[in-house]
Amino acid sequence: MRESMVRELYYGNISPWERKRAYPPERIALTDKIDDIVQHFKNLLSPEEYKKFAEMQELESQVDVEDAVDLFEHAFCMGVRLMIDIFGYTEID
Repeated sequence: MRESMVRELYYGNISPWERKRAYPPERIALTDKIDDIVQHFKNLLSPEEYKKFAEMQELESQVDVEDAVDLFEHAFCMGVRLMIDIFGYTEID
């Protein structure tokens, strides 16, 4: 018998972060370009300046993660509302 998706989600057996990714060549080219620019600044800046630059990158990454979590929560709730609408359930106050 197939387990329900809700049960799998509840027990932590489903995680959107564990999806397989196949990056297109355009994405790989962008990350390579970013790596080249970071290396440029690493060579250009003093160790103290580069440390500050790396700190900024880390903070930007944290903001990106928060945005991704917010988007996931919003999309999940929208999906649930869509399914409720599709199955014709009415909200009970």
